[in-house]
Amino acid sequence: MRMVRGALPQSACESRSAEIRKRLFGVAEFERAATVLAFASIRNEVRTQLIIEEAWSAGKRVALPRVHGDELRLRVIDAQTPLAPGAFSVPEPAEDDESIDPSEIDFALVPALAVDPRGYRIGYGGGYYDRLIPQLSNACTCAVAYDFQMISEVPELPFDVSVDLVITDSRLIHAA
Repeated sequence: MRMVRGALPQSACESRSAEIRKRLFGVAEFERAATVLAFASIRNEVRTQLIIEEAWSAGKRVALPRVHGDELRLRVIDAQTPLAPGAFSVPEPAEDDESIDPSEIDFALVPALAVDPRGYRIGYGGGYYDRLIPQLSNACTCAVAYDFQMISEVPELPFDVSVDLVITDSRLIHAA
């Protein structure tokens, strides 16, 4: 799946990401959210920068994760927050940026390498989001991926956690 997504032309990443963004902004749970957890996309992942900018324009508070040991800690960001490559070369806010408790998140965007209609996803193997999602006690969780990343079933391991929604460039799925 990494190879397939990696071969996607930049123009296709941009147009597919725009479709995902349109669907996302039509989701009631996202519209109601005051505080959104996003992620900084890398390589050919779904582009999140415009989602973040539109969330700010809509008056939402936005947080990004920062890897700390084997967990993700959440930091509030704004347009002036510098991001620097962190763990796995993913852009992250600084350790001393304003922290936010996971229970304050209303809507969480979750990356996925592959995802199934039940909301189970394959990430990059670190289990960071599987440990974070249970802490997002007040959040609607949403995996974003290109439609070709949808697979019929992700093998489910005991520590895997599903998301509530899956948004691709061609569909919105209410999982579980």
